[in-house]
Amino acid sequence: MRTKNIVIAISTFALLIAAWELLAKIGAYNTFLLPPPTESIAAIMKLWREGLLQADVLSSMQRYLPGFIIGGSIGIVAGVISGISKNIQASVNPLFHYLRSIPPVALIPFVLVLFGIGDVGKVSLVAWACFFPVWLSTQAGIKQVPREYIWAADVFAVKGLRRVVDVWVPFALPYILSGVRISVATGLFALAAAEMFAASSGIGFRIVYSHQLFQTDTMVGMILLLGLIALVMDQLLYFLVKRVARWESE
Repeated sequence: MRTKNIVIAISTFALLIAAWELLAKIGAYNTFLLPPPTESIAAIMKLWREGLLQADVLSSMQRYLPGFIIGGSIGIVAGVISGISKNIQASVNPLFHYLRSIPPVALIPFVLVLFGIGDVGKVSLVAWACFFPVWLSTQAGIKQVPREYIWAADVFAVKGLRRVVDVWVPFALPYILSGVRISVATGLFALAAAEMFAASSGIGFRIVYSHQLFQTDTMVGMILLLGLIALVMDQLLYFLVKRVARWESE
C-alpha cells in the first residue's frame, strides 16, 4: 500500500510539472512572470556550478536546524507539563494562544533591534515558529491519555518522570509528531522571511535577490527548492518516528 501511495504521489507531481511545461511551451501565459520548470531547474543548476546554491542551503540549514530543535524541544516539554497540570494549563494557555497569533514576520523588526542582523535573531524566529504547533499538539495528546492508563500507573506505583516517559509520552506520540511535522513548514516560513529582510546568504535571501534582478527563473527555482526541502524533511521525520515508535500515521 505504501509503495502504491508513493507511485501515485510521484505520478501526480510529474503530471503537474508536465502540464506546467506544456502550457509554457505553447505560449499560454507570460513565461517571464512564471518560467517553465526546465528554465527554473537550469537556473538552479547554474547556481550549483557557481557554488552559490550549496552556500545558500548550508547557511539556511545552519539557522534552521538549531531553531527547529530548540523550539520543538521546548514545545514538547511545555506541552507535556501544561497537559498534565490543569493549573499550569489554565495559567499559560491564554498567554500562549495570544503569542501564537502573532506572525513571526511581524517580529522581524523587533528581533533585528534586539539581536542585530546576525544568525541569533533568525534562529530565535525559527524557534518561535516551531514552538507553538508542537506545544499545542503535545498538550492535546497528553489530555487524551485514558484514565485507565493513569489508574494502571497508580497501581504499579509508576510516578514522576517515569510516568511521563512510560505512560504520557508514548500515548501522545502521534499528536507530538503531528505538531513537529507542522513545525517543519512553519519554521521554514519564518526563516525565509527573516533571510529576505536581513541576510547576505540563504534561500530566502536568494529569492528576494533574484527578484530584485528580475531573474524570475532563479526566483521560482529557489521557491520550489524550499518546498522540496520541507517535503523531504517531513518524510524523513515520518519514517524515522514510525520506525522507532512502531506505529502507523498518515
